[in-house]
Amino acid sequence: MKPCYCGHDCSRCITYLATIRQDEALRKESQRFYQEHFHQELPLAEISCLGGRSNQVMPLCRECPFARCCREKGLDSCSACPAPCREYLQYRKKYVNRCLQIEEESLL
Repeated sequence: MKPCYCGHDCSRCITYLATIRQDEALRKESQRFYQEHFHQELPLAEISCLGGRSNQVMPLCRECPFARCCREKGLDSCSACPAPCREYLQYRKKYVNRCLQIEEESLL
């Protein structure tokens, strides 16, 4: 699976794994994360994502500025951008593959 436009590894993302495994415990963990970090009260039914490049993404990602920008510029990802924006650099530093991820050992 290709990472999101921002570089987030969907294959290790709790929300993605909760969706494909239909795992309610992971779905609740993801829900708590969005409540604590983004102050979003999302119903469990909305904790659903088939990857950042799919048509089924989290509500917070539906209008992703990084995906939109990459598509407009014809880029595969923000990391391919010759002049990445400050917003992306800050987002990457704070969130990309730093939260809501399952360790590889747990994937087996």
